[in-house]
Amino acid sequence: MIDQAVRTTVAAFYKFVDIDDPAVLQRELRSFCAERDVKGTILIAPEGINATISGPDADIAAVIARLRSDARFATLGVKYSYAAAHPFKRFKVKVKREIVTFGVPGLRPSTLTGHLVEPKDWNALISDPDVVVIDTRNDYEFGIGTFEGARNPRTRSFSAFREYISSELESTPDKKIAMFCTGGIRCEKASSYLLAQGFTDVHQLSGGILKYLEEIPADESLWRGECFVFDERVALEHGVHRGHHELCARCGSPRRAGDAQCDDHLCAACNGAIQSA
Repeated sequence: MIDQAVRTTVAAFYKFVDIDDPAVLQRELRSFCAERDVKGTILIAPEGINATISGPDADIAAVIARLRSDARFATLGVKYSYAAAHPFKRFKVKVKREIVTFGVPGLRPSTLTGHLVEPKDWNALISDPDVVVIDTRNDYEFGIGTFEGARNPRTRSFSAFREYISSELESTPDKKIAMFCTGGIRCEKASSYLLAQGFTDVHQLSGGILKYLEEIPADESLWRGECFVFDERVALEHGVHRGHHELCARCGSPRRAGDAQCDDHLCAACNGAIQSA
């Protein structure tokens, strides 16, 4: 268990909103956070903001309050989890073309997106046999945990999700679709794309897997496994507590710590490749 007196707060947030001055906001946030013990990454683009940052409770609260004082981020939603120490080594504020790379110019998730489904209503939705449940994350993320009955597009990057849509879903635009991802940003952008392509009944998990794991008790959950996160914690389980995975020392893929099939901090695939060489 994490010592509450010395814990580090981890805040994940994003918002699709028009930002005409990304470089100005970059300078302001860089200056504001430089005065505080904040680490992690904030991405800013004309389409919005996306970040995961860590620090003492008071410093993270100050950053969120600063953002919410800006009318563009007044309704900013934040998902909190905790770590024993900073899960990031440094702090960066970057200006990018997109806050999550998809490669489709002109998408406007700020004005066109699917129906948001709260975690308390998610189980009922994905238990409907007529609903197509899709994990919009990458294949290695799916491999350590996903929702019961979810489809795996087997992508290696989010931009490849477009190919899955065109090959597997294009002929069924009236199908009821429910999508999810770690924190909500990928499925929100994917839902915008689906609607732009003529799909009519698109739903997404509000707050993503992290919010679901925070709010839904394990004994009521349809989540199976752990949720990969892009920091030193590697994976989280119910209650958004640190899970039992680490990264393979050779290929960087997540592997379950202590797996009998894995030696020397290698995943099973790398360990097998070495033994057969």
